[in-house]
Amino acid sequence: MTETERYVYSGHAIGAAARFHRLYKAKNLNHIIPTQGVSALPTTGGLSKSEVSHYCFAVDQPRRLKLVCFRRITTLADGKERGDRFETEVDAEIDSIEIVDKLQIGLVKAHLLSTRKKGDQTPSVSTKGNRIQGMYLGAVEARITLDEEPLSAGPTQERLGEFYKKQNTKYRLKNSWRFNTSPDAPEIAEYSGYYKYSLVKEIKLVGPEKEREKITVDGYTIKWEGFGRIVLAEVLVKGNERRLSMVRLAMGSDAEGDSTIGEGQSNGHISS
Repeated sequence: MTETERYVYSGHAIGAAARFHRLYKAKNLNHIIPTQGVSALPTTGGLSKSEVSHYCFAVDQPRRLKLVCFRRITTLADGKERGDRFETEVDAEIDSIEIVDKLQIGLVKAHLLSTRKKGDQTPSVSTKGNRIQGMYLGAVEARITLDEEPLSAGPTQERLGEFYKKQNTKYRLKNSWRFNTSPDAPEIAEYSGYYKYSLVKEIKLVGPEKEREKITVDGYTIKWEGFGRIVLAEVLVKGNERRLSMVRLAMGSDAEGDSTIGEGQSNGHISS
């Protein structure tokens, strides 16, 4: 970089947030659970940390209900210059979270490390590991297996497209659902300019058959009768920006609303 150029950092990590519009027959509500565990970088980089423990947002009407409760959330966003490169690290860890007294997750972990070498316009991305463990839909456990290869192989939209395009027919037949793309398409489908894919490789439901009958798996989304949709480990990529959402909820039964659990985003660039 020249003296008139500088690296502009961009990155954040989010623990959990939610909003509810309806609870049973009570409509037009606006129950907002403030975003818990937020770490965000200024353009100059630096370190941002957050920790929240033993949080619970409950309501009494139309009946006593714990909307969002968790044991602990820690997040981090770290941006620094290291010799010949710039690094942006975002991390979110959510310990023991429960949603509307129904969905329980023991651990959610989101982690991204973006590195851009000086003089190189293309970043690289790595991770210390992303996890969703101990997820229970009532009496049914959802065991989530992740595959993080596309995350490191496709740090940018262009590189992700190249990664997918060079895969063979067998790979596409087996994995196209993860990329929201037809199995016979050689290129990833775009959605409003974004590539959208998931780290999920497999979802296995374990539990009483009667309870499992209320749950279906559609790609990397779990549909649960009496709760709504649970979207897992979804990544949005546009240009050099990448956003990872480990658990996204679209609730629409007894309780109606949206929630996110474990998010990370990074997108640094050179500015004159």
